[in-house]
Amino acid sequence: MADNNMPQMQKGELTGRQVNIYGSYLMFSSLAAMTQMMYMTIFLTDTVMIPAAVVASTLLIARFIDLIVGILSGGIIEKAKMKHGKYRSWLLLGRWLVIFGLVCCFFDTSAWPLGLKLGLALVGYLIVNITFSFLTNAYYALNPALAKGNMTDRFRLSSRGAQFMCVAMLLTSATTIPLVTFFCKVAGPGWGYLITALIFAIPLIPGIQMLNNITKECDPDGSAAAAGPTVTISDMIKSVVENKQMLVIFLSFTIYYIAIYIAQGLGTYYFTYLIGDFMKMSLSMTITMITGFFASLVVPKIGQKIGKKKSFVLSMLIYALIYVGMFLFAKSTWQMYTLMAVIGGGAIYMFTGFGPNYFIDCGEYYLYEKGKDMRNIAIALFSVPMKIGMMLGGAISVYGLAAIGYTPGIEVTDTFRTSFMILLGIIPAILLVISGLITLAGYKLTDEKAAFYAGENAKKMQEQMAKMDK
Repeated sequence: MADNNMPQMQKGELTGRQVNIYGSYLMFSSLAAMTQMMYMTIFLTDTVMIPAAVVASTLLIARFIDLIVGILSGGIIEKAKMKHGKYRSWLLLGRWLVIFGLVCCFFDTSAWPLGLKLGLALVGYLIVNITFSFLTNAYYALNPALAKGNMTDRFRLSSRGAQFMCVAMLLTSATTIPLVTFFCKVAGPGWGYLITALIFAIPLIPGIQMLNNITKECDPDGSAAAAGPTVTISDMIKSVVENKQMLVIFLSFTIYYIAIYIAQGLGTYYFTYLIGDFMKMSLSMTITMITGFFASLVVPKIGQKIGKKKSFVLSMLIYALIYVGMFLFAKSTWQMYTLMAVIGGGAIYMFTGFGPNYFIDCGEYYLYEKGKDMRNIAIALFSVPMKIGMMLGGAISVYGLAAIGYTPGIEVTDTFRTSFMILLGIIPAILLVISGLITLAGYKLTDEKAAFYAGENAKKMQEQMAKMDK
């Protein structure tokens, strides 16, 4: 079977309402997560006044703990017996923990001793991100539960989620910095981020309730814990090491996220110091997200046409060129930075429209070939590269700042500017090329094969259920 031969598309069976509500969760969760993800580092260094190297070390520890829990969360979800369904229960509980964690993250501790500052920041970060580990795994597990073996519906759910996520990024890019600036003036410089974070997080509460309402049938109250042998950490490691396709995708996504979080961690510093106008970041991100929204409507269709592998490789190579362009042309020109971000941000929708389906496909392949159902573990693994990327990429960006001499209020010299742009542009570009080449050389699972494996596994499951009913 050739890589460029796509299987005949199945007809989608889910209603537009189901697809929209499922996808809208990623808008609400992205709104809730974005302030912490984008601005916690600069809040700690420039508002709470914690040295950059100390912030980097603290967040590195927090992200390592979060990574370990994230790896375990899929198995915990599968084995825990919860009142309101195996997956929905985590969503219904987790929304409240996210709100509490954000309060801890952005509470003004500037007058506190350093140890207490770090302690509250660590607790807040862990609550928010560990909770999102469970929310994300539960959410993505509902994709195959809702769509069953229908690959068209799986793609519809994933691509619609990517579109809604783009809406969230558009809203936050246009309003976060103006809101922070406004509330800092009204409530004091230490409270602008907290109020803004809560404004964006509160819609998560009704958003999860809507998702809960449409998934009751596929994840009913009192759903039994997973049957069969307990999935151990050893099983999870084997599911990556023994499943060569999973190993390739896992490595590729991990390197991709390291590159992205290096650049993301430096964005606020770029506009604050190299451009000298923090508000320009809001304008730049708004332009990027507006164009990204339209790209999210069109570009995933290109990805669906050329297939998962080509979509990922092409996106990585385009994005690498974009970061080289930033280094060459955007050292002091935010308009060029924005233009590059527009092109790169649009290109990645070629593969992000597939969402967790890269990992789900590997899980379907492993079940078909080995007879052991690790599909939910495969879904759990989808969030692990992002957490590794956040941990390592975030650390590289902040340690990098310390290494090139950054201090709050620094006067930017030509040497600092060039060193900063190497961190922002060249290092991510190299990593993205490596990510694309790994996938190009090692990923052999075609879309046609993935559809075949999913269909055969669904048939076997239906046969087993029919036998049990007799």
